[in-house]
Amino acid sequence: MKKREPATPDIYDVLPDLRDEEYEALKRDIAEHGILVPPIIDGGSGEIVDGRHRVRAWTELRAEGTRVRDYPRDVRRFSSDEEREAVFIASNLFRRHLNRQQRAEVVAHLRERGWSLRRVSDVVGVHHETARRDLSIVANATIPERVDRQGGGTYPSRRPKALPSIFVRSARDESRARAALVALGDEAPGTDLRRSEEKARLAALARRRAEEVPEAIEGPGWEIRTGDFREVLADVPDHSVDAIVCDPPYNTPGVPLYSELSAFAARVLKPGRICLAYCGKVSLPEQLDRLGDHLEYVWTGAIFLPGRHTIFRRKMIFGRWRPVAFFSNGPYVVRTTIVDALWAPGRGEKRPDDHPWQQAVGPFERLLEMVSKPGELVVDPFVGSGTTGVACMATGRRFLGADVDPGAVALAIQRLSGTPIPMPDRARNEARGGVS
Repeated sequence: MKKREPATPDIYDVLPDLRDEEYEALKRDIAEHGILVPPIIDGGSGEIVDGRHRVRAWTELRAEGTRVRDYPRDVRRFSSDEEREAVFIASNLFRRHLNRQQRAEVVAHLRERGWSLRRVSDVVGVHHETARRDLSIVANATIPERVDRQGGGTYPSRRPKALPSIFVRSARDESRARAALVALGDEAPGTDLRRSEEKARLAALARRRAEEVPEAIEGPGWEIRTGDFREVLADVPDHSVDAIVCDPPYNTPGVPLYSELSAFAARVLKPGRICLAYCGKVSLPEQLDRLGDHLEYVWTGAIFLPGRHTIFRRKMIFGRWRPVAFFSNGPYVVRTTIVDALWAPGRGEKRPDDHPWQQAVGPFERLLEMVSKPGELVVDPFVGSGTTGVACMATGRRFLGADVDPGAVALAIQRLSGTPIPMPDRARNEARGGVS
């Protein structure tokens, strides 16, 4: 029989360790059925708060060559060691058969930590008078009237509130859940991982909007301005821009902006150069019509989006691609080959601090190579999180962008000012290649 390590000290010594026969029975059950009760993970440290024996048995089985599927996790945010300890004890007491002496030792341990008797009884799962009687059989047990406050002082014990948690089903999603809980701060998570991440991104955007953002800021080869492009880019000389690459708003209020974009592009673009705009699908005919107010239609491309993306519930359509419109300022001057179908790398993942509508950089790099050359000036009137600018820096283009949202500008400045994160070669190749 494999020798097991002793239990971790401190709070994990409060309860007696599993006997060897109990552990082996647990291991056999996991080998047959997998882990059915999700371990509880500390969203901050990644520490296993409850389920150490289950995870240890699962890890040993994997090391021994037994095929066991990945297990679900319950990732929670704890604000104190007391909350973490309460969850550990409450989760384990109902799965362990303790005699009165063992239960009394748990009660005494919590009382020594300054917990009120009622809170102890809530966690242990007995009436507070039963907990009081348990204390009577433990030598030198004391019953404080108040709970110690961190940083000094005391306060009456209160029933602990529910802990923010996100239920996930894999190690990969566990890391995403931990990042979302950190990004959310004091805010409660959503009902699942995807909604929690969306909520974290909106919360991050709201925090950036509260920051002071400069009217204009420059870096090596780039400049970003805060405000409506019709005003803050009014000084761009006529016919001085080599390409416009942008991602305008797709919602109903944003549709008229495609006409404004058309007029702006006709003024600043060099003759025959391209205005490339991402489009939505609900109002695609009107968007294309408005772009044609002052520009000439060249082509429509597609960015294919692997993974989970938009569901148009009103028409029950699952969106897996995004239209890209190519329009030129006057007759189109052919400069290079255009590939009209590209793959976005990955599965549509975003980090919790990304912009809610942030696009993948890979397709933008390839699109820039189709409509401009190194050293040329590219303008984005709807800079958003700065994806066009990031792609320009990666491909050697000069960049000028603007946005009315100070939160988006703050993120774009952060991305362009920071050290770029290299894209894996495989993902880059997928983004640059067409669809066969």
